[in-house]
Amino acid sequence: MKKERRKKTMRILAFIVALVIIQTLPIFFLKPMGYETMADKNIEMYYAPGEQKGAEEVFELLQLKSGEIKQKMNLEINEPIQVYLYKTQNQLALREAGFITLTFAPSWHIGDSHNGNVMMVSPYTKVKGHTYNSILNATLHELVHAINYRINPKLSYFWDNGLATYLANQKPNESDLSSHNIPTFKQMQTNNGLEFGNMGGYAYAYMYIEYLDETYGWDKVLDYASGGKSYEDVFGKSELEVYNDWCDYCVENH
Repeated sequence: MKKERRKKTMRILAFIVALVIIQTLPIFFLKPMGYETMADKNIEMYYAPGEQKGAEEVFELLQLKSGEIKQKMNLEINEPIQVYLYKTQNQLALREAGFITLTFAPSWHIGDSHNGNVMMVSPYTKVKGHTYNSILNATLHELVHAINYRINPKLSYFWDNGLATYLANQKPNESDLSSHNIPTFKQMQTNNGLEFGNMGGYAYAYMYIEYLDETYGWDKVLDYASGGKSYEDVFGKSELEVYNDWCDYCVENH
């Protein structure tokens, strides 16, 4: 009886392990079979057959901006950044966290950056709440994430997205700001992407980096973003003191 119970337990465990392996397989195959390639010294891009028009337009934008952004972030690594351009949101979601992602990926989601790579849908993909131009600009946003990872993989979620929106010139409009309260100091510490999006994090993270740049200068922003130094070291104030000053800035300017 014990032997049969043990066999049953082992079969269940083997089934669970198999499910986990199957569910996570797409994460390890970012480039689907048959994908084509465009490359230069800064960008190595893979795209689906039939998506050449969108791929060429994304590649042209990245060629134009990648060197400038790398210089702005003082990145000296010469390895090309890998960019994966998917035809559908589902293809993107699968490669972010496996099949389970299909159950909770937000309808507006169009891109991500993992371990210094860029993953995006094509600018011609139909996505609710997005246009061709917003997807194209979001590619620059994810490029900054990839660069940030190479410079400081421990950069906070708020800082990472602030730099990405700021350098991609995704300046928020008044409705983006007025529809959400200024994030609390605690909310600024979140690493949850859904929470970040729901609290208006993209708009306010832009405002945060804008404030730091205007108040302390870009060299100070880059000094902190590079890692290894505290707020006191770089800005001469605690993080909470900087946050309170920034809140005043947000009220005065918007």
